[in-house]
Amino acid sequence: MRKHFLINLCFAASLCLLTVLSGCNDIGSLFKAKYQRTEHTSVPIAGVAGLNVETDVGSITVTGADVTDCNITAEITVKAKTKEQARKLAEEVKMELESSDDTLTIKVVKPVELKKGALVVDFKIIAPTHMKLDSSTGVGTVTVSDIEGRIDASVNVGSIACHAVVAELDLSSNVGSVTVKYADAAPAACKANITTNVGSIDFTAPSELSAQVHASTNIGSVETARPITVVGKVGKSIKGTIGSGEGKVLLKTNVGSIKIN
Repeated sequence: MRKHFLINLCFAASLCLLTVLSGCNDIGSLFKAKYQRTEHTSVPIAGVAGLNVETDVGSITVTGADVTDCNITAEITVKAKTKEQARKLAEEVKMELESSDDTLTIKVVKPVELKKGALVVDFKIIAPTHMKLDSSTGVGTVTVSDIEGRIDASVNVGSIACHAVVAELDLSSNVGSVTVKYADAAPAACKANITTNVGSIDFTAPSELSAQVHASTNIGSVETARPITVVGKVGKSIKGTIGSGEGKVLLKTNVGSIKIN
């Protein structure tokens, strides 16, 4: 009974993905013309500690660097029935920047007549390494590297990859894989909450990891290259302690495998 339920769950998730993708294909077949433009801006971030990035469809790439400004590039793609309509609509799509307290929010403002699925906005951002990041996209990928603050990322359909991680993580994808690799200088007592409904999780921890670890999957396997003191049975779920257990790591997927390196 449980096996049939999980098979049905996997089928339903796959159907959901196909529905999203077919919707994009329908838009593509309906709107033959395409127009692309790129928008750049640079924002001083004195007194700003956090960055919030939002797009409905498109990728988000954030790279930390030794800079004093936040350098933002938005690649805007619009599909329409004619090239002129696509150009006109693309020119009306704008980046909106809002500062509140110590956080800079970057999002997309689009004309109401722009059909769902006809707009893709990809963000490429170079930000100071010390910043914390909160990012979300409906369909697309999130890629983060060399950001030393807390990282939050949410994706409906698409993968998440975080490299050279130092601080706390909270990552979730509905359909997509999640890959995490900590920096050599990351503290041993890391805190990470990583979930995906359909997709694998590849977690490369700090070299001297010290955390309570709980990794589980319904359909798939759990593997660890780290010595772990296990509580309970070992199967599709591992619960135990690595090192002295100072931090906390939660890794969960319904359909997919988990690797702890």
